[in-house]
Amino acid sequence: MGRGHRLAAGAAAVLVLGLGAPASAGAAQWRVQPGVDVGAVRDSNIRLTTGPHEDTRGYVAAADLEVGRETPTSRADFEATVVRSEYTSGEAQDRTEHRGSLDAEKRTSERGTLGLRGEYRRDTLFASRILDEGTGDIRDVDVGLSTEAEVRRYYRVLQPSWHWLLSELSAVHLAYRHSDVDFAQAAATDLVNYESDLLSATYSRRISARDGFHVTAAASRYRPEGDENEADSLQLLAGMSREFSETTEGSFSLGAGRTEEKGMTRDERSTGLVATATLRQKGEVSNLEAILSRDVTPSGIGRALQTDQLRVYWVRQLSPTTEFVLDLWWLQTEVVEGFDPDAERRYYEVNPSVRWRWLANVAVVASYSYRYQKYASEAESANGSAVFLGLSYRL
Repeated sequence: MGRGHRLAAGAAAVLVLGLGAPASAGAAQWRVQPGVDVGAVRDSNIRLTTGPHEDTRGYVAAADLEVGRETPTSRADFEATVVRSEYTSGEAQDRTEHRGSLDAEKRTSERGTLGLRGEYRRDTLFASRILDEGTGDIRDVDVGLSTEAEVRRYYRVLQPSWHWLLSELSAVHLAYRHSDVDFAQAAATDLVNYESDLLSATYSRRISARDGFHVTAAASRYRPEGDENEADSLQLLAGMSREFSETTEGSFSLGAGRTEEKGMTRDERSTGLVATATLRQKGEVSNLEAILSRDVTPSGIGRALQTDQLRVYWVRQLSPTTEFVLDLWWLQTEVVEGFDPDAERRYYEVNPSVRWRWLANVAVVASYSYRYQKYASEAESANGSAVFLGLSYRL
């Protein structure tokens, strides 16, 4: 980790301490939840390649820790995960993946709130075993870019924000996001290290008991290593939000974006549609998160991409001891201007799973995964399926 990364980490730690500082020591409430998962996996095409491949069998062990701290004026949630995958047959290499995430906020006054989100990942792109609860990071679209088992990705995100109530009906939200992505052992691939910055400002206003209106202006910058194919984007979106019931809410935003790309062989400007629609439902037996979007996103392919995405995360309680989870992800990418067959692809994965509580803190987990990918540069598509059976312990 370079000096700039160490300084960013130190600044984040200071800010986290400030966000988590309670008004009084006795007011703080802590939550600590460790967990362990172990099981066996079988994958028909773990590298998701169109070439010759064989079944891969192995074992997976994961340990995670969730720590939460809440006071009357602040909240901080931290999660760390380590996953070890070892294979007894097939062409995948044994590997270890790590993830750490932070979500914190502190109310600085009756009207103002500071927030901080951060994430660090050391994972793989061909078949990561670290899965997020919810729809995850929609600006992370690198999954599937590499079929090389030895390639490792270092993914770092830091996102401070500030929310200010202008009145009982209106508010302003400012956010900045910095992403820093490196790839190790990627010399034989087309992957490119990159940095990305995003600055956004949103004005929102409540127009009725259930409806709201919002306007967002955003500016982003994409800088791949080597200063080739740099991209700068400006966007303006407007939309509505609605509370359909006490448990269900949704929103949509629609607008236009302008992107300028510069490189050794290009200097192009283009405009296009940008849009986002979300749906959230939280009830006693069912939780749902869904997002549909079109945006300009950074990428390890070395180009800024126009990306269409659909992500769905649904949890349904089938009985007091049985839970069903559906994780769905579809994306389609293309370059912002022109045509690049190596960047234009379609990818989707569907992950249904069932958790049956066997003992008070132990559950049996069975899951199935299907993945599909098709590049414009390749005549054939790649697909693969995997099954997992194991035990999950939560304190």
